[in-house]
Amino acid sequence: MSSLVAVSDIAFLHSAPLQPVASQSVEHYCPLQYFPDFYQARLPRTAEQYNDTFRLRHQVYCEELSYEPVRADKLERDQFDLRAIHCAITQNASNKLAGTVRLITSAAPDQLLPVESYFGTNFTNPALAPSNFPRHNICEISRLAVPKDIRRSQLIEVSERHPGLPAVESQCRKLVSVALYLLATLMCVRDDRYHAYVMIEPSLARVLKRVGIHFIQIGDAIDFNGSRAPYYVDMRTTKSTLKADYLALRNALDSQLFDANEEYENIGLQRAVG
Repeated sequence: MSSLVAVSDIAFLHSAPLQPVASQSVEHYCPLQYFPDFYQARLPRTAEQYNDTFRLRHQVYCEELSYEPVRADKLERDQFDLRAIHCAITQNASNKLAGTVRLITSAAPDQLLPVESYFGTNFTNPALAPSNFPRHNICEISRLAVPKDIRRSQLIEVSERHPGLPAVESQCRKLVSVALYLLATLMCVRDDRYHAYVMIEPSLARVLKRVGIHFIQIGDAIDFNGSRAPYYVDMRTTKSTLKADYLALRNALDSQLFDANEEYENIGLQRAVG
């Protein structure tokens, strides 16, 4: 099931106190424009890169949050990974993973999304249920994972608790989770998976709406690692609904992936290796 792990509203708001860059006033400073200077969007292409993703998921979901059982091989994988598009954000300085997220796809009626398995016919807005759309146009955003040190950086207002980081980089750390969501919206559009689903806390859906991702609740919340409800969004709308700074960041992530990596064009996106 999908979860945005330990993210506070500050990661999504312009109004948080920020450290200005030299020669810029506080009013005009926004860390989103500097995010690509410190972080890189990536699609895993090798077995080792996929394993990096599964190791980070194990660290977050199994060891830190105890949402899933600990695995002997320290790789958190499930039956959906072989039909998922995996995306990542890496740190430019170290090339280490800063976060990962996946889009679970479906090619046939018997390939249910997790949201379908949990809710079946119990959607409160059945017109937006996955069964009403072509299977090749649906997906579910899932398994968003961010390392604890970066998650914790999203809970602070200024950079004093990270004295080794320049102020701008410290602010950019707070944007990793929202960048992963922007990357997910980008890949939904790139792969024609317009009809996207996610299971998240209602409070997070409200935060994401302020970013400009207008999820529509289509079912009642259930208790699963906290309160989670199913949501739907037509990703084709995000180009017009995303706030300007966040749309600019998504465009920058798009450029990182596709301007420099022509092999990703007309992707036939690679799924996880077994």
